[in-house]
Amino acid sequence: MFKRLFTSALSLILFALLFAANAQAPLNVRIGFNPTQNSEQLTAAAQAIADFLEAEFGGAIEVEVFLPTEYRGLIEAMRSGNLDFAFFPPDGFVIAQREADAQVLLKSVRFGNPFYWAAIIVRKDSGITSVADLEDKTIAWTDPNSAAGYVFPRAELTVAGIEPDDFFSNQVFSGQHDAAVLSVLNGSVDAAATFANDDQNISGSWTQFLEADQAEQLTAIFYSRPIPGDTFSVSREFADTFPALTLQIAASIASIRSPDSDLLFNLYRIDYMIPADSADYAVVRDAREILGLDEE
Repeated sequence: MFKRLFTSALSLILFALLFAANAQAPLNVRIGFNPTQNSEQLTAAAQAIADFLEAEFGGAIEVEVFLPTEYRGLIEAMRSGNLDFAFFPPDGFVIAQREADAQVLLKSVRFGNPFYWAAIIVRKDSGITSVADLEDKTIAWTDPNSAAGYVFPRAELTVAGIEPDDFFSNQVFSGQHDAAVLSVLNGSVDAAATFANDDQNISGSWTQFLEADQAEQLTAIFYSRPIPGDTFSVSREFADTFPALTLQIAASIASIRSPDSDLLFNLYRIDYMIPADSADYAVVRDAREILGLDEE
C-alpha cells in the first residue's frame, strides 16, 4: 500500500480542489520530530516542513509540530493517539510499530545510501585506537531507544564477547547526539556512541554538530554494520481513516530532494527519502533481540 507514493499527485490536486469547493475547516495533521539535536535548530527546521506541507495542500491541512524532549516521547504520543506522523529513528520505529501500530512510509537517503552506521568516537590525542583500549574507560550512549547511539554498538560489543556493564568503568546517557559529541570533545567521557554517514571517518555527528577545527580533534575507532535509514511513519488509525491523504503526504515528503530543496537536509541532513517497508528493519529487531530489550 505505502509504496504507491508517486502516483498520488493528481489525487493531491483533487483533494485540494474538493476542500476549496466545500470550504471546510482544514484538517489538523500532527507530525512528530525525533529530538536528535539542539531544540532551537530543530524547531525551525520542523516548522519549515510544516509550512511546506500546508502550502502543498493549499490550506486543506493544518500541520501541528510536536517536538518531544526525548526519543520515547514520540512513541508515547502516537500510542496515545496524539500523533499522526513521525520522523522515527530506526529503533524508535520498531518499538512504535510494536506498541503503537506505526506504519513505515519512507526511509532516509544520505550520500546515496538508504542506511547509516553507528560509530564510537574518541579524541585523537587520547591514545585510544581500538575498542580494546576502552576497557575501564567511560562512554556516553545517547538514548536507550537510539539505534546508532545505543542499540547497534552495544549489541555488536556483546556479540564480540564484551559485556559493557563490566567492560566500561562508567556509562552515561547524553540524551542527544550533539551532547554526546561535546562530552567527548570536552573530556567528560573517553568515548561516545553516535551516528556516522559513512564508515570512512569522513562524515558523522561530530562533523555535523562541531566546527571543522573541533571535529578534527575527534575520530571514530569502531563502526557497526549498516543501519536502515530513519523513517517517516504514520499511525495505523490515520492511515486507515485517511488512506489517500496518507499517501499524498508521504509523496510530498518524498518530493523534497537536495540540492533543489534543503528542507530535509536542514532537518536531519537527509538528501531525500524513498519508500520503505517494515522488512527493511529486521536488522534492527535482531540487534534488540541480542540485547534482550523486548523481553517481557
